[in-house]
Amino acid sequence: MDPHSIELPRNILIGKGILDKVSNVCEELKISGKPLVLTGEHTKGVAGERVRKSLLDVDPDTQMEIVKEASKKEVERLDERIPMDIDLIVSVGGGKVIDVGKLLAYQAKIPFISVPTAPSHDGVASERVSLKDGEVFHSLKARVPIAIIADIEILRNAPYKLIASGGADVISNCTAVNDWKLAKEKGEYYSEYAAALSLLSSEIVLNSAEMIRKKEERGIRNLVEALISSSISMSLVQSSRPASGSEHMFSHALDQLKFQAGVNKSLHGEQCGVGSILFAYIQGQDWEKIRNGLKTLGAPTTAGELDIDKDMLVESMLKAKDVRERYTVLNEKPLDKEKALDICRATGVIE
Repeated sequence: MDPHSIELPRNILIGKGILDKVSNVCEELKISGKPLVLTGEHTKGVAGERVRKSLLDVDPDTQMEIVKEASKKEVERLDERIPMDIDLIVSVGGGKVIDVGKLLAYQAKIPFISVPTAPSHDGVASERVSLKDGEVFHSLKARVPIAIIADIEILRNAPYKLIASGGADVISNCTAVNDWKLAKEKGEYYSEYAAALSLLSSEIVLNSAEMIRKKEERGIRNLVEALISSSISMSLVQSSRPASGSEHMFSHALDQLKFQAGVNKSLHGEQCGVGSILFAYIQGQDWEKIRNGLKTLGAPTTAGELDIDKDMLVESMLKAKDVRERYTVLNEKPLDKEKALDICRATGVIE
């Protein structure tokens, strides 16, 4: 691999009741100027307004904008609204708010602070964003947060569906790394360290599944740290490879089909978890360990629990290989409808 610089967060603050410390973090990192807070309709009341008030110590005119969706169109809309004198973007919310903030900060070449309100995704610290415009999926380079502020109390009180989705997303690193190993044999760059960090994150969530399900503080903290570690594994290689393989391609293909059908009930991490069961089976991995971990976590393990029918699930498996140019087990073991159905039945994904 050609020489590359590695950007990592300079300050990661994890604890209870720390939302009001955003201004302190700015002071420690010598960040000055005018901040802009991005948040969602719901997370505005949960945490966004508290963070904005904290940042009044940095600039008394700190403003806030609502992010409506994770799309390039939304990034363009906000880019037109954001004043030219903004010096810092602080995203307070879930995946869409953080991804939009990361890309806006990257385009404006200004620092970015990530304040997650739900442990629902592993993009908390990575330099990649996932945006969708209709059926079109974008995976883009963005700004690595200079700081992450993870308030365990806020994260612990997030809807459990989001917590389970985040856990499933990290568990699915098992199949992503295995796909990466296959690509290594074809000459693709592979980092032993990034792969090990990604797998460690997955193992921690599997081992903590029961504590997470009970929303114990230790379990939620383990999940948050695993999400951050998974994100960092991607930043180390400037690629989503350590945490995105055939299971993510399956999820993106499913998103396209759901959009066409006008349904959108299952979450990204939930879909990746089910995809990881299926593709671990194809890879010859211990797919039952993955399925059992997801069940303990309370995450979906069947098409029915994703609220999709078997035809949509099978079609997603077949379409996955065309979502992006990425070497995976699908290149070595191509699927047809009959094979896909057999795998779904063998793993219990279709009951």
